[in-house]
Amino acid sequence: MSSRNQKSHESEEPVGRRERNKGEKLKRIRAAAKRLFSDQGFEGTTTRQIANEADIGTGTLFLYAKTKEELLVLVFQEDMVQLRDDAFASLPGGGTLLDEVFHVYRAMCEFHERDRGLGRAYVKEMGFVSGPNRQVVDDFVEGIYLRTESRVEAAKARGEVGPDVPSLALARNLFAIYFTLLQGALGEGVSLTSSTYLSLLRESLALQLRGVTTTPK
Repeated sequence: MSSRNQKSHESEEPVGRRERNKGEKLKRIRAAAKRLFSDQGFEGTTTRQIANEADIGTGTLFLYAKTKEELLVLVFQEDMVQLRDDAFASLPGGGTLLDEVFHVYRAMCEFHERDRGLGRAYVKEMGFVSGPNRQVVDDFVEGIYLRTESRVEAAKARGEVGPDVPSLALARNLFAIYFTLLQGALGEGVSLTSSTYLSLLRESLALQLRGVTTTPK
């Protein structure tokens, strides 16, 4: 190996190690924050506890997230964006608009039921984040709106939904129904995967869609 190539190799290797170390620390930070938020709630968790759980100093923690709110958003973004994208990517073929929307929100309910503590933290806190953190939440919800809007447009093309229905407004209404029921169930200790709750969710979505569905001739 020439001396030039050897120097280039030596200069690149530490950079690669640093990046791997940063990635590993971020992974530990997310895992620690997720567990503590789930077990203790957002308000009951401190950044010092998260740093200790992740086996790093608090000063190092603040290089990755400056506030506890930002840590919650890091966990939220990793969990919920993937969940949303997977739910829309796995829509049932040949289903109605109701089938599709229910599929997406049922997947989200199943996710939150697996970790109700974290679900409560998301529902309680994410509506009040600000600054760049607010943009993360807004982008996530906007992604749901736009994907649902495209399914409404597809339903219009099938003649299932009236052509004059405002697709984006309908998408927002459907999300509002899901989120309102989610808040209530998490607050009251109702199982998000029980047949009673899922029937209520589907019936509520169906009621909203009843007013926009065309009558078969």
